[in-house]
Amino acid sequence: MSGNWPPLDMHAHVDVTIKPRDLLALRAVVFAASRSLGESEQALDRQQQDLLTVWGVGVHPGVKEALETFELDAFKRLLSRTAFVGEVGLDGKVKSRLGLQQEILGSVLAELQTSPRITSLHSYGATSELLELLEAIPIRGAVLHWWLGDAAATKKALELGSYFSVNAANMKNAEALDQVPLDRIFTETDHPDGDRWSPRPRQPGNVSKVEVELARRRGIEPADVRRAGWKNLRSITESTRSQDLLPPRLQSILLAL
Repeated sequence: MSGNWPPLDMHAHVDVTIKPRDLLALRAVVFAASRSLGESEQALDRQQQDLLTVWGVGVHPGVKEALETFELDAFKRLLSRTAFVGEVGLDGKVKSRLGLQQEILGSVLAELQTSPRITSLHSYGATSELLELLEAIPIRGAVLHWWLGDAAATKKALELGSYFSVNAANMKNAEALDQVPLDRIFTETDHPDGDRWSPRPRQPGNVSKVEVELARRRGIEPADVRRAGWKNLRSITESTRSQDLLPPRLQSILLAL
């Protein structure tokens, strides 16, 4: 694998009204997570015009309205249009909603067992609960976004086959992530939240600080981190058999690896 590969941002939130030329100007491949099925539908309606952005279908566990309006049939319909599921998961900030979150995530994971996708999973305040669900309903293509689990939970997640996407905020407390091999790591911004400590411009695709810090902690070059991310993307798309759902430009890049 050689060449100047673009930055890879495996989790960012992007305004669905952004102009295609502004997305291209990021000069990065961005996996754009959606917070609700309504937002997902808007995003996927524009997928063909965005050459390097992968729009996802999601229901954010921290968004009350998204949870209350979730319909599995609508999720399945949108799932058929994308290689990316995001953002889904569990959020422990409001314990009273955890039961509904688990019910919805369980139905999503069951669907992903038969229709695997690259899946960006939220687990704030609920890392153990998320791992319990992933163990009960295992899927291919799980990517733990902004992971805050301890060393034992991280070891368990690795045993379950999970990948991890890391942002600048993660670098403030990265000890548990040090045990994750490079072939399980992606970079992300989680724009506009996870990149609040990133250098300007704070925008989707600007993962340079994460690449530098991951490289420093592992005694390698930032280019090695980026190269590993692209290899991991090829592996995860192959394992989920989702290549054909990616934008054609991105398919071409993966074929060239």
